[in-house]
Amino acid sequence: MEKWQEIFAGKIPQDNYQTQILNGEKQGLIVELYGSHFCVIIKFGMIQAMRMLDEGIVQDNLYSKNEIKRYKDNNFRNVIYEIKEGEFGKQINAISNGYAECLRLKHYIVITQNYNIDVVTEWEPIIEISQR
Repeated sequence: MEKWQEIFAGKIPQDNYQTQILNGEKQGLIVELYGSHFCVIIKFGMIQAMRMLDEGIVQDNLYSKNEIKRYKDNNFRNVIYEIKEGEFGKQINAISNGYAECLRLKHYIVITQNYNIDVVTEWEPIIEISQR
């Protein structure tokens, strides 16, 4: 059963964030969030998988309805969550023939005004916050 966990609770200030994604061999995955008052940089480093979808087409069908409802009521204030037993993480594990389990991959989701960004990686992200 899919379960979401708030990580870095209270660290990312509430704002209406626009998203920019940078990804490559040199810097890994960087998710930049630009709001009216804050800029948030989430550095995932090298990742195994990423999926970015328009939030309007996925939230009611792709994720646990209970977990979505649980966090939607406060407008996904935390921005980043760790998902246990999620569909995307399971899919990556299945196609990796168990390699993902050996690496103890984690499944994160970043939820902004317009996007749901799923990230599967070995590492915990680094978050940097600045005022605009």
